[in-house]
Amino acid sequence: MTRTTQALVVGFLGAVLLRLSLGDGYLRYVTGWMKWPLVATGVVLLGLTVWMLLRPASGEHDGDDHDHDAHDHKVPAMTWLAIIPGVIVFVASPPSLGAYLAERRADDPVAAAPDAEILPLPASDGPVDVEVAEFMWRAGVEDGATIKDRDVRLTGFVSTDENGNWYVTRIAIACCAADASASRVRVEDYDDAPERDSWVAVTGRWVEGTAPGGKSETAIEAASVEPREAPANTYQ
Repeated sequence: MTRTTQALVVGFLGAVLLRLSLGDGYLRYVTGWMKWPLVATGVVLLGLTVWMLLRPASGEHDGDDHDHDAHDHKVPAMTWLAIIPGVIVFVASPPSLGAYLAERRADDPVAAAPDAEILPLPASDGPVDVEVAEFMWRAGVEDGATIKDRDVRLTGFVSTDENGNWYVTRIAIACCAADASASRVRVEDYDDAPERDSWVAVTGRWVEGTAPGGKSETAIEAASVEPREAPANTYQ
């Protein structure tokens, strides 16, 4: 690989980063706050590409045209491997993490409730929207007092287990997809399970006595299940 080709590889990677970060594509891999660092990195890589293409080759300043200069401009062929992630993004466009990961991390420890005081759900004539992870830790604190006999709505994607149960599920990331963790609530009294990985809003009430880490998984008794479009950012 020549220095010119190396520069074009760097430029390609910069273009991939800008394409992802200026749209919603980056949200499949990293959390939202990383948008502008990715934009900045893409701009730097494109600037580096221009500099690599325009800077004079070693030896040009003194008229040295010996063959060894051509060898000085060579870079390892392994550099080609750097374009593989970019090609995958453009060609395969991997989806966000979903049921496949959630079902394999079902036994991972559930995030503990925050140390701050757990406030009651707001008063409402209808169901209150609650995040899946929040519903789980509310179920495990004070015997579920803050969600007992309250109509709530959980939104997430559908995952399943080997026993035929299905769950409303969300995945959280702290930085990137590599540190992903899953939260899921079993849906009861609604046997017609939606398609796996489809997004739904489940309205119902907490099944008393169910909580993370207990004898039974956290569960919701469903009154209705409605389809939803997947959000731009599928992670919490």
